[in-house]
Amino acid sequence: MGWFMLAATGIPVGDALIVLRSNGPRSAVYGIHGTTAVVMLAISVLLLVA
Repeated sequence: MGWFMLAATGIPVGDALIVLRSNGPRSAVYGIHGTTAVVMLAISVLLLVA
């Protein structure tokens, strides 16, 4: 389960890159997509350690 969550962490990172390339608001990049990626990464590490 942890490996799938780790792989899914790439989705918000990709979304953040899309928003950046389309000159979207940086608050959305860091506040929404960046935070989601960090939380998903932390959860996946916890699942892999458990």
